[in-house]
Amino acid sequence: MNLEPGDEFTAEVDKITKRRTCTVKYDGEGINIGPVTCEPGRSVRLRYLGADSVAGTSIHFALCLTEKVLADDYKDHIRRHVSGLLPDQPPQEGEQTYIEVDKIDEYGLGLAVAGGEVIELGPVQTDEGDLVHVVGREPGSAEILNTRARGKRYRIRFNILRERWDKLPIKKGESFTATIDDTDGSNLIAYVDGLPVHFSGGKARIGQKIEGELIRFHRDRGVGKVTKVYDSVGDIEDPRHDTRMQQLQQAGFGQEPFRAFATRFTGVSGDQLPSTEIGIRDAIVGEAIRFGLAEKAESGGQQYPQAHITAIRHWVVHKLASVLGQPVAGADEVSNDVGWFRAALTERTGPTITFLGDVIQLSQGYYAPAPTRVVMISESEAVLVSGDPSRPFIESGLDIEFRGLTRILTDTSEAELRSREIPIQSKDEYIGLDEAPMTTPATLREYIEQRPQESWEPEEGWAPYTGQYYGFTVDGEPLVIEEADGTAISLWRVPVEYGADTYQLKVQSGDGKTRAVTVSPKYRKHVCLILDSMAKDPQTVELTAYDEEVLLSCDFAPPRAQMRWLYAVGAEWVETSSYQLQWRISDTDADSVREVFDELPVTIIDNT
Repeated sequence: MNLEPGDEFTAEVDKITKRRTCTVKYDGEGINIGPVTCEPGRSVRLRYLGADSVAGTSIHFALCLTEKVLADDYKDHIRRHVSGLLPDQPPQEGEQTYIEVDKIDEYGLGLAVAGGEVIELGPVQTDEGDLVHVVGREPGSAEILNTRARGKRYRIRFNILRERWDKLPIKKGESFTATIDDTDGSNLIAYVDGLPVHFSGGKARIGQKIEGELIRFHRDRGVGKVTKVYDSVGDIEDPRHDTRMQQLQQAGFGQEPFRAFATRFTGVSGDQLPSTEIGIRDAIVGEAIRFGLAEKAESGGQQYPQAHITAIRHWVVHKLASVLGQPVAGADEVSNDVGWFRAALTERTGPTITFLGDVIQLSQGYYAPAPTRVVMISESEAVLVSGDPSRPFIESGLDIEFRGLTRILTDTSEAELRSREIPIQSKDEYIGLDEAPMTTPATLREYIEQRPQESWEPEEGWAPYTGQYYGFTVDGEPLVIEEADGTAISLWRVPVEYGADTYQLKVQSGDGKTRAVTVSPKYRKHVCLILDSMAKDPQTVELTAYDEEVLLSCDFAPPRAQMRWLYAVGAEWVETSSYQLQWRISDTDADSVREVFDELPVTIIDNT
């Protein structure tokens, strides 16, 4: 056979065994290329390794370099059968091979050793001892080709390690404008066109706009200094807001008129209000809705207290228009041009007073105040869930802290609340975790067995789940999970012309029969997370402490139960990251937040 170890060539898949082990033909001889997911006839790129004796028979082996056809157990095949054929030397520029991650340093950067030389692999998302598919670059570095093994922002961080300054968006000594996006617990981080710049000792907050200067590079990051901090994060971006604040000042509301007005309106002190203008606005609107609903429901004469939305809106706008302006769609920048009243009541992506449970939405435009209860966050804090205004609770001696729409009882205890005969609801019941969960492979299998099974009849436009970030792509490669009994499972999105899309599991049993199982919309995210975990590529939740706050970062949009608890404890969404969803939470709430995410099949990185 006219091949030498290290030669690269292209061949068509010839035979595939029941265990998916594949061979190709070259010069009439068979070459074992390991387990793949494609069908015979597929053209693949290969690197010849040589021959080895297996059970007295000489077998030719090659590495498959076509990443998308590799089976999940391909690395196991390399360890068992061909590791002895891999050269113990750094890969040359452009040469593909597999190499073991010997060490992961404090920055999350992978290092390998081959032929006595240390090789930089860049940021990794794998473990020490794992094999990774790489291609050689300049001496001392090799680029990871497997996307799932790469760390975040791999390309730009790897270019910093390689000192490819011409590939970077900014140079040493240059100034820039950016937003503080992240923290590693001790430093603030801004991303300048994707390049991470770390700042120490800065006065800015996460989500705040700054001007900075890049001082130097260190390992995979830039090191900078903050030269200017812009207005506080969370300011209301309405050109008429400043005019209304001046009018409040003239009316005697002091140097911080918005906070002073909120203090009088809610009945709490200034330090019990949110730190941002947007948070204060939510607190005012939420309290006004409770006031308006209480007054209109009392005067309605119904058997059960309720009021129509037009009556509630009229009351709220009459009280707040001089401070917040008219809540007309497009008049402010609240939640996709909904206007501040409907945004707080029902119609925005973030927290609403109905989603939190203070107000109950009835039919035909009617709303009712929810019965009072509390949900414990910790031994000394509890979420107040009630349609009643705050003043009666404050006048009874309870301490209330407003965190946007939500209200937190502080410096209290479960015993005190019980002595006041305030009902206590469990956290699991409040957010819905007490219902039948779908969080493990076992519960997914049980769901499949219990649901009606239909024939599998896919149509044009159906999109498979391709893994991570809830990705559904028409003509994409589905994430297929193969069970020990030969059952193969994948998830598909079914477009609906009028209405919400539906979802179906494609379940192919070992005997070749294929059936469809419809997935309830409330379980769609859970199924995605379970499939990712079964593929040994779970999605990630990270908690990082900074000052008295904790930054929660997710690779995915959390399911409803987890979102309800985030909103209930007053989490602030940080609208900065382009690759993650992030919220700021109080460090006193971190344990309770971690507990609700522990219910999901995800990896939790706790840096608190």
